Amino acid sequence: MNRFTLCFVSLSFFTQSFAQNESYLHNRYILERMGTQGTVANGVPIGNFLGPPPGVVGDVYLHHDYRNAGFILYGNEKVVSRIFPARLDLQRNQFDLLTPSGEKALSGNLVKSMLWRDSATNSPQYFVNAKDFKTKDEVPYLGFFEVLAEGQVSLFKKSEVIFKPAEQQVKAHSVGSKDDKFIKKSKLYFTSGTTVSEVPGRKDLLKLFHEKQAEVTNFIETNKINFKRENHLRALFDYYNSLVKK
Repeated sequence: MNRFTLCFVSLSFFTQSFAQNESYLHNRYILERMGTQGTVANGVPIGNFLGPPPGVVGDVYLHHDYRNAGFILYGNEKVVSRIFPARLDLQRNQFDLLTPSGEKALSGNLVKSMLWRDSATNSPQYFVNAKDFKTKDEVPYLGFFEVLAEGQVSLFKKSEVIFKPAEQQVKAHSVGSKDDKFIKKSKLYFTSGTTVSEVPGRKDLLKLFHEKQAEVTNFIETNKINFKRENHLRALFDYYNSLVKK
């Protein structure tokens, strides 16, 4: 069984450790060398920042605001030695970083995992590179999964941005939008290993909980779990994972 655990300890605004077992999160990482501002560690390749295209409604970012972030990169699990204000560009799969020398871009393909704090709730948000996971057909995902609940069966969320070009005018009437738009959508996924699938409906979802279905069903009924609400599903997965830990 794959299981990964997130541990948080003291740092300037946060310190973190990421743990993993056999097939995915294999080593324990502690980002205690991170400061609060500064330049990227030696050897971390960053490029020039490219701004969004003009004349477009919406944006390509998971969150438009910059959030203090810590990164672990591929290649001996290299830790970026500083915390940077960052935001995730969903279209280019890159992080825009604010550095003392200006705004820079860090390719998402270089980032194994990332942690930042939600600016609204001040709660930590942990992301893992989706390319380390596959569909049932063995096709790797692209982008990043946010880890909502972790354990024997984990709950992920993945966001994507879709570009919708300006619609054509219909005859002489002004029908349709005259603007190009970026539209953001999110989907919930589950995994008990490196295979990731979309969260199914209630009947099929209960099958994931195996011998704990009776306890889970009671939890659902007692707490009036709404399968269309993210925070409810998160509580449900956390509950199941707490049962199998016992």
